[in-house]
Amino acid sequence: MKVSVYLGTRFAAAMLAATALLQTGCERADDGDPPPDANAVSNAPPVTSVELTGDQLNSVKIAPVGTYRFPVEREAVGTVYFDEEPGTVQAESTLLGAAAAEEVASNVLARARKLVGPNGVSKAELEQDISTEETDAAALKAARDAVRALGEADDDIDQMIAAGRIEAEQGGQGRPKWVLASVAESDSPLLQPGQPVQVKVTAFPGRIFKGTVSKIYATIDPNTHRLSVRCQVGDPGDKLRVGMLATVVVQVSKPVDAIAIPVNGIVREGDGAMTAWVTADRRHFTQRIVKTGLREDGEVEVLAGLKKGELAVTDGAIFLDNMLQAPVDD
Repeated sequence: MKVSVYLGTRFAAAMLAATALLQTGCERADDGDPPPDANAVSNAPPVTSVELTGDQLNSVKIAPVGTYRFPVEREAVGTVYFDEEPGTVQAESTLLGAAAAEEVASNVLARARKLVGPNGVSKAELEQDISTEETDAAALKAARDAVRALGEADDDIDQMIAAGRIEAEQGGQGRPKWVLASVAESDSPLLQPGQPVQVKVTAFPGRIFKGTVSKIYATIDPNTHRLSVRCQVGDPGDKLRVGMLATVVVQVSKPVDAIAIPVNGIVREGDGAMTAWVTADRRHFTQRIVKTGLREDGEVEVLAGLKKGELAVTDGAIFLDNMLQAPVDD
């Protein structure tokens, strides 16, 4: 086995340290060799290279660096519902009740103000009507805030109050089905209504139920730091059942075409750095630090460190990495 290793940066640091020791009068370990030229060493390439010969080449696979289309998705855990999420129904019902009460109180107050006087409504009655109207107005505001916190826009709330009823959202085939997903707080800025979702349940392995994001709730659970997202899901075969645990994958943006390399071409070093190996002649291999991103179906997005068309090790990178730990043959 023949291994050629070049550690320019570390070797330069060692030589500079040795020179400093000599300048302070410390005893040299080897009196026969002059100190190296620090400037010359610092110009050496700060890379690590390995040369493979014979059967060693069979331990790696090499291919040009290409691109891969990565879907930009986020995964969450969800629960299947048939109807509207119960908490939403309660909040919207409270809103409609508060709106009706506030309207009645407002009409009574307007009439009392017209009839106030010696032969009509007394001042005490007027003050009572004012107090009732203010109380009902405050209750309506609280109910609006509660529904807004569940993800409803002000325009939708106004339409609901004007209609005096909760408009059921219809979609898919047959009775609408819902999945309430719990999304990580860090992913919340990426979510928007209408984004495509794919739902999987353990009862039907391999089957995907397609749907869309219907509602994004406005509050984060302070205990779990997760956001609730309601998704409308099509179920033509009527297979989903209330309470089923689901895996929800939300497509948060269009797929990304990016430089990529198979996962077996990437090695995580002990210091956490990610490295890959490139070659120009399929015999001498140079290790590079790379920055990685998305992962999908065995492919890893490379954000920096590799160029499209370069020859890189696509399988066996760990073999090259291990060779660096082996003793060098004389």
